[in-house]
Amino acid sequence: MNVQKIFEALEEDNQNSALGIICSELEAQGYAVSINKVPVSSAGFYDDQHSEIEKKVGELEFALFMKGSLEQEFTVEFIGVHEIVIKNNK
Repeated sequence: MNVQKIFEALEEDNQNSALGIICSELEAQGYAVSINKVPVSSAGFYDDQHSEIEKKVGELEFALFMKGSLEQEFTVEFIGVHEIVIKNNK
């Protein structure tokens, strides 16, 4: 996962859903995304299909899959509208 591209994408687009932007960038990197054990897509955030996840306060648990295999897990915490902290899960 290229974390720098996530931060750049959030900085470039401050009008759309931050989670949609993050998912869109991860999808562009070839990943399928799950948040809090729920498979999600960037389109789902833009179409308001994942509003329950967007309303959650605190850390969100991300899992990235490539070709069906778990590649990486981490948490994201929002400290502003488009400002995040990413923590690696071990």
